[in-house]
Amino acid sequence: MDHVESDAVVLRHVRQGDTSHVVTMFARSGGKIAVLAKGSRKPGSRFGAGLDLFSLSHIRYRARANRDLVFLDLCELRTSFDRVTRDVFGYASASVCAEFVDRLVPEHAASEEIYDLLVNALGILADTSPLPAGEELRAVALPVALQLRLMDVLGIAPELTECAACRGTDLSDSVSLCARRGGLLCARCRRAEGGRRLGQETLRFLRESLFGDLALVMTAPGSPSASVILEARGVLDAVLEYHHHGRPSALRSRKFLDDLWRKR
Repeated sequence: MDHVESDAVVLRHVRQGDTSHVVTMFARSGGKIAVLAKGSRKPGSRFGAGLDLFSLSHIRYRARANRDLVFLDLCELRTSFDRVTRDVFGYASASVCAEFVDRLVPEHAASEEIYDLLVNALGILADTSPLPAGEELRAVALPVALQLRLMDVLGIAPELTECAACRGTDLSDSVSLCARRGGLLCARCRRAEGGRRLGQETLRFLRESLFGDLALVMTAPGSPSASVILEARGVLDAVLEYHHHGRPSALRSRKFLDDLWRKR
């Protein structure tokens, strides 16, 4: 059996038998993998905190021909992002980010860009947790920005700089986003093609999320409003569903996060 070493982020884990876990991780060099961590639930396990949720660890595993599940031999913690797990909004936001990567990326689909994107998002959440009172909506906005960046890596992000139908660049008036066309429609093309209406504040948020510094979602003056975040999320969900990537609205972590901020 071949041994593979890589840094990896823990996305989720489930119990296996009385003493072990099956851990889904996103590895820098191997993509999304499911590893069997034998004995990880025993006191004094050799894996330690390296298998904690959202941990960034250096791992070594044994690949098995024609098997999805691989055996974990080594797991050494590099970064814990423990500040995220100690704050309920940070934890919920990180959970949505991790679940998006888990749901959208196929098994063994390696991508250093996706790995770096996830690590960056977790680092931003760790640096800004806990959020000041009244700023909790930023925890909802960050997974939306990550969702768009992830769609861009996967090649299905909507066109946001010109009309997807006529290629015109005058998008100053009322615009919409059409999943079938793959991007924005100008006011003239919208009358013929339809799509979801977008406000200018939502369009600005989407462009800043795709082209700007991801950290600004959490740190820029003036957090986006709930209506902007939900409108942006709605059009991105429509694109994902059009491309048969499931129903993002069904993500359990996102439902949990929505319940949190709506009750704040």
